[in-house]
Amino acid sequence: MDQWMKLYVLGAGSYGKVYYAVKMDPFSLCVSVAAVKCADMNRSVSLQQEAEILTTLKDSPYVVQFIGSDVSIDNGGISTYNLFLEYAYGGSLHDLIVNSKMRRIRMSEVEVGFYAYQLLKGIQHVHEKGWVHCDIKPANVLIFNNAERGGMHKLKLADFGLSLRVPEGVAYMTGATMSNKGTLPYAPPESLISGFHGRSYDIWSLGCTVAEMMTGCRVWIYRDTKDLQWKIMNEEPMIPSDVSEIARDFLYKCLIKDPLKRWTTQQLLQHPFIQQALLCTRMRETHGITSRVNPFGCRLGIYRKEIHISSPRVVESSRRNRLSKFLIADPAISISISFSDHPSKFFSSQSMSKLRHRMSQFCSRNITISIPIKHLE
Repeated sequence: MDQWMKLYVLGAGSYGKVYYAVKMDPFSLCVSVAAVKCADMNRSVSLQQEAEILTTLKDSPYVVQFIGSDVSIDNGGISTYNLFLEYAYGGSLHDLIVNSKMRRIRMSEVEVGFYAYQLLKGIQHVHEKGWVHCDIKPANVLIFNNAERGGMHKLKLADFGLSLRVPEGVAYMTGATMSNKGTLPYAPPESLISGFHGRSYDIWSLGCTVAEMMTGCRVWIYRDTKDLQWKIMNEEPMIPSDVSEIARDFLYKCLIKDPLKRWTTQQLLQHPFIQQALLCTRMRETHGITSRVNPFGCRLGIYRKEIHISSPRVVESSRRNRLSKFLIADPAISISISFSDHPSKFFSSQSMSKLRHRMSQFCSRNITISIPIKHLE
């Protein structure tokens, strides 16, 4: 891996630093980029374990891809372990949440549901390979731009340095020396009470992460570490009242205190919250809807649909039914409608008035409808 050149520091962790690195192919003149985690050899155990884990997970599109590893020696004779990973141009999910909060923009539940689906697919793959991530949180989820999905991003799980192998058929790993491995605000109660670390650990952390996407804030409000531990073990998570019932139910299924009753990835993937988000995402692709993105990469939450009407029957019944359901499911939509002739040839003034009233039922402050379509009833 000697061809890689480290250009600048992206961040740092308990193990060491993360660099942005490039490599140029001398024949094709193509430039490859990577994120390189670096640590002194005597502190590189977690990075070496991460390389081992990522090797077993490399066939999943929902897990950050492992490029390779090597050991370099600097001029002072110090050995450094280097872990090469695919570079995420979009930063982390934590960055997206912070940017959204700063601009007072909340992700739509459709967007959150689509992101939760990707995380569930990644977690499912990790569990099938016999691992538990043990540290799922927004900072450990990387963002990759994905214009094909209605402008929404592609997410991948990252940072497997604290992951634990749980053999097939074993529900939990525990022991006198095993305390909570992950980040405390995302840790489940069983890891604090008994040191239990099982597949349901990741489900709890997922619930905390999804709630943070919805609200922009962590699930728990606390004074100090002891207060946080007490709340995790004894209190119910606070979910704002403006979260929909279906999303609230999804969160509660993730945040059941009894790990044996907590839902699995398979069950959660079938939850209506996920299924409706996937349906709306497919509709966005089918009907050519794209999201508007600001220069900082933060989705503005406003969608645009352009429809051209050349005859009263241009929109068929099946199409208008699907689009009507889409408007109800995700009201943050802007519709632009154009006509090949004057609208009066298609709609009477009375019909136009009724349609404006009918479509206004779907309106939120983010919706702009130029002329309601008669066929969207």
